[in-house]
Amino acid sequence: MAKNPRIDPDWHKPIWKSEVGTDFGISLARVPWEYFATHSFKGKVPRPNIAYGMAYRWLQDTAKICAVPYNRLLIALRGELGEQHGRFHFHCLVGGTATRNYHTLQFRLIGLWKLISGNARVDVRQYDRSQAGAEYVAKCLGANAYELNKYSFADTVTLSASVIRLIASLDARGERRCGLDRRKDGLVTKAAGHNPSGVPGASNLCDETASRLRA
Repeated sequence: MAKNPRIDPDWHKPIWKSEVGTDFGISLARVPWEYFATHSFKGKVPRPNIAYGMAYRWLQDTAKICAVPYNRLLIALRGELGEQHGRFHFHCLVGGTATRNYHTLQFRLIGLWKLISGNARVDVRQYDRSQAGAEYVAKCLGANAYELNKYSFADTVTLSASVIRLIASLDARGERRCGLDRRKDGLVTKAAGHNPSGVPGASNLCDETASRLRA
């Protein structure tokens, strides 16, 4: 980037990519994830189509173990190359298992990947809700400042249709709540000199928030 932004016609791209990554992380942070997993491969890394096939088999078998429909499992899957050795591996967020025993299911999911991959290394952890912010989700999916400068999250993470439906539903509910708030404010502010929020233009905040979440 040039020192003078007016000289560089692409000066806004790094900022835009950073905003996209942050917005994507915020959207994922709204999903009730239950597990974060890192899947690696033993010996020679298989071709991408085979590697992804193994990952989807693990997810399908996860749904079977949990006795839930596969199309209701919440999934965010990302494949990437390791920074140190360049070996391909997966990061994955999983939700919707409806389990009551997270500890037992955690070890079953570890054993499931070892069976599929021929005893390759895998890390399955319970999702930490106390850190369920955009930064935590970004780190879970292997993102860092260098990667955000290369490309946006939305181009590299595969989301299940169930995740997209859930986020759309949350957005819709938020819009309905904002609509009710606006109508209430409209009635109250008819009284001369009364501003229930004490903030000028407060009735527009819901519209702005909803539009940012949809972006």
